[in-house]
Formats: sequence, structure tokens, C-alpha cells
Amino acid sequence: MSSLEGNKIAAAILVGGMITLSVGIITDFIYRPHHAVAAHGGSEGAAPKKKAPVEPVLGLIATADVAKGEGIAKKCTTCHSFDAAGTNKVGPGLYGVVGRQAGTHEGFAYSDAMKAHGKPWSYADISHFITHPKDFVPGTKMAFPGLPAAQDRADLLAWLRNQAASPAPLPTPEEIAAEEAAFKAEQEAAAAEAPAEAPAAEAAAPAGEQTAAAAPAADVNAVTLIAAADPAKGEKVAAKCKACHDMTQAEKNKVGPHLWGVLGRNHATVADFAYSDAMKALSGKQWTFEDLDAFITNPKEHIPGTKMSFPGLKKPEERAALMRWLRDQSPSPVPLPQ
Repeated sequence: MSSLEGNKIAAAILVGGMITLSVGIITDFIYRPHHAVAAHGGSEGAAPKKKAPVEPVLGLIATADVAKGEGIAKKCTTCHSFDAAGTNKVGPGLYGVVGRQAGTHEGFAYSDAMKAHGKPWSYADISHFITHPKDFVPGTKMAFPGLPAAQDRADLLAWLRNQAASPAPLPTPEEIAAEEAAFKAEQEAAAAEAPAEAPAAEAAAPAGEQTAAAAPAADVNAVTLIAAADPAKGEKVAAKCKACHDMTQAEKNKVGPHLWGVLGRNHATVADFAYSDAMKALSGKQWTFEDLDAFITNPKEHIPGTKMSFPGLKKPEERAALMRWLRDQSPSPVPLPQ
């Protein structure tokens, strides 16, 4: 064998060794745990990101778009069936899931985490689960990233409710109020922790902007905002009320009295509605913007003894927009406040 051929063989061995070493280094980099990044979501020492409160949906289900819900459900059909046979696929069959105990569908191998969860699937629990499955049931096999938009979840739940031999009852006013109250409590808890980060943000902002941002919304009179409020935004706020109230010319009573023409109408005067004694006592009093504003801020505080279980709208901008829209839901809208 010539020296030239020997050199070629040696070079081939050397190159092969270098490639093997390089592949090993790259593979080790890709697959070894990067503890600082994985543990902290970025640079070492950064605080873990807190979960945002899940926006309420129970008050939206009664008026949700079932057809849109069916469209959203198509995202789920790769892993789930919705047929009456309850066919299991990658995930369990979801026919009749509302009200069914978690981890109990026959023939499906659930994770230990889901078996341990073991609660009946209420609308609220399904909403929390499909927002981010692994947050709600840590250890679940469910790999779906979640539906963050409240209206998407409401539409899906409205459709899912009908995929059952006996559809579950719609959420009650008490359940709706409880979900709203829980959401508010979570928001307040999150806000209470926020001031620790505030100084740096305030230091970076111009003095004029600091003053505007610091003005508490509670000091704003919602009635003074009505004339300039956006009715379209008010209609969106009204979606929270539609589970209990009809606001159309049909003037149908539901859990609560219809609200068509409510502004300017006397309290407790809608025919065929069983008002509380507390509301009947005000039957000679007119619903003005001021009175309605006080009531929807905190119903039970403004009229103790009312049947209204809604926890209230605390943001003056939301109340103003709602009243601006509600004012137009009338055959003879009352004058806007000056």
C-alpha cells in the first residue's frame, strides 16, 4: 500500500471522528436539560409566570352561538368523538360529558391525575379545563393548548350541552354570580401582588402620565360618561345580563324581568313577573340613570332584599356603556344625561 493511500485512510478516520464528536456535542446541547431556562422561563433567577384568572363564561352560554360552537368542536374531533355510542379515540368519548364524573368513561385509560380529579364536569370546570388543561389538571394526558377566548368557550359549551340524551340545565343565576365573584376575587388578589413591580414602571413614565394612571376609577361618576359612551361596547357588556334578562321588543320575562324600555319605567311594574317585596316597595319610583347606575354597581347593597344575584359591575366605563346601549332599547329613548 502506497503512502498516499495510507494518508487517505488516516484522513478519513480523522474526519469520521470529528463528525462523531460534533454530532455528540450538538445532540447533548439539544437534549440535555437546560435547568436555568426550563425552571425560570428565561434568564436564571426570573420569577415564574403567574396564571391569569379564567374569564367567566356561564353568563354567556344561554345566548352563545351553537353553530360556532360546532365549528370549534371540529378542532377536537381528531382526539374525541361526540357520537351517542361514546366511542373512545385518543381521548374519551364526549357525548353526555356535561355532568359526567371525570375519569369514568367506560373503556378509556385515564391518567392518574384525571382519576384523582374525579369531580362531575360542571360548565365552570369544563371551561377552566379547556382554557389550559395542564393548569387545571396537572398530569393530564390532554395535550391540547387550550381555548383562551371566553366567547369561544361559551359557544363550544352551548353546543356540547346538546350532545347528550338529556341536556344539562343551563347555569343558574347563583352559579353565574358565583363564577363572577370568584373571577373578581382572583383579579383583586393578582392586583394586590402587582405593586411590587410598580415603582420601576412609574419611574420610567413621564409625570403627567403617572398622574393620569393613578386616578382611581372608583371616583369617576358613570352617569357623566354615558353621553360619550360607545353603545357597541355596551351591547357586549349586556351579554353578561342576557342569561337572566330579555332586552328585545319581545318583552319576555326570564329569570329576571325583561329590560326593554327599562329606563324611565317605574320599578316592579313589568306584568307577570314575581318581584321581591323589596322591589315592590319601590314601585312608585322611576328607573333613572342615577338609580340604575347605583343598582348595577351592587344590586344587594342598593336594594337590600332584591332577588338579583348578580355581583355588580364595578368599572364605571362598563356601566356607562351598558346604560348608553340600554337607553336605546326602548320605543321612546329617554334623553341622555347632560
